[in-house]
Amino acid sequence: MNLRANSLEGSASVLEGCGSLVQLDISSNNFSGPLPASTLWDTLTTYQASYNIFSGVFPCNLCHNAQILETLDISHNRIQGQIPNTITLLSGLKTLILGSNEFTGTLTENVYYLPGLKVLDISNNKFVGTIPTAIEYPFGLTTADFSNNTGFTGILPPQTGFLYNLQKVRITGTSMSCSGVITPYNVTTNASCNDPTRCTTPSLISGESHPGAVCSDEELLPCFLRFSNDSMPREDSSNMRCKFIMRKPPEQAKIDCAQRSGAYTLGNSAQYLPDIVKDSTEQSWIIHPSYYQYRGCTCLQGYSPVWDANGTIMKCVEAPAVDKRTVIMVSAISAVAGLALLAVLVLLAQLYLRTRPKWLRERIMQAKRRQGAPKCTKPGDKVRVSIVVTDVKDFSALTGQYHELMMKAMGAHNNILRKACHTHAGYVMDQEGDSWTVAFHEPQDAVAFSLQV
Repeated sequence: MNLRANSLEGSASVLEGCGSLVQLDISSNNFSGPLPASTLWDTLTTYQASYNIFSGVFPCNLCHNAQILETLDISHNRIQGQIPNTITLLSGLKTLILGSNEFTGTLTENVYYLPGLKVLDISNNKFVGTIPTAIEYPFGLTTADFSNNTGFTGILPPQTGFLYNLQKVRITGTSMSCSGVITPYNVTTNASCNDPTRCTTPSLISGESHPGAVCSDEELLPCFLRFSNDSMPREDSSNMRCKFIMRKPPEQAKIDCAQRSGAYTLGNSAQYLPDIVKDSTEQSWIIHPSYYQYRGCTCLQGYSPVWDANGTIMKCVEAPAVDKRTVIMVSAISAVAGLALLAVLVLLAQLYLRTRPKWLRERIMQAKRRQGAPKCTKPGDKVRVSIVVTDVKDFSALTGQYHELMMKAMGAHNNILRKACHTHAGYVMDQEGDSWTVAFHEPQDAVAFSLQV
């Protein structure tokens, strides 16, 4: 039964009388009330109810009666309470998407005992607690999104390294830290960012830190991960660039994970880490810099770092303007130079009009980046914006025919677009698969972006 993207509203309980359902898709409607669940749904394999206004708690009846369910997506609703331990009865579950609800409490460890789980998305909720070592058990897990749960604390367990098939992990907008300190951060949304769900500013709740909260170089990342030599500007409005995170070579990971101590070690189990590591373009470790205390991060040009809490929090603030005395000195020297210098300036002006040097364009771009995303300053104002939408021709067909090659190509594709967005002061409005929607202050910036990519 497919009722997706209509204007249906009210209770969906009438669907509980439908027997022999195999697939149910009621996404993108205006259904309200509790999520439907029926004792007749023992053949149900797909349950999609995202983008509605369902409320109440997770339906336990679904766990008892739909035990061959493979896909469960109830994201973007108003579901509250905790995830029941009986979720382990859904032993065939492969995709579990609970994002953008109002779930609270600790995430039951039983979620990690779902043997076939491939996609886990619990982002944008109110979960608390730590990620347990049981995360190592769903060997087929490819995607895990824990972002925007400010109650998550502690470290990313080293047992995550056993998950060979992982392609994307997102840990942003949480209170997790390499130091393992419980609830050290208060995460607030940065209002100047064009995507508030991804742009957050962490600050210590107490306003201060202590030596025990400062991580050593070995503790910054889980023992099987490392920083790459390359860095890219962050996609938020932090005005900083940080290094990529990637897996270590297998032998090095086994040595490091065996030698560390406490919660950071795998001990003798380190020998069972995967012998073959996926290429960096096939894995994406999106971990907020607050987790590794901003080590290896630098401010963009025109901004200066300000450190707080014993050097564990960094913010990039706009660098002060040129001192007035310097301006006066330069003016005096220019006056003494006289006509000769004036002639040079005229020649430089002509050169500027003809070539528009790259350094000048970069300064213009810096000014536009400081302005933030194109937006009105007050109601009634008008703002000029140019929008570019990109798309890869025949992406779906090529992905179906050359899946592994296209996944690598998409990694390179996304890196190229991120660099071009930064170069031309673009702001990503939306990204879905191979399609990007980017906004620019000026039409010429949009054209330059298009020519670059």
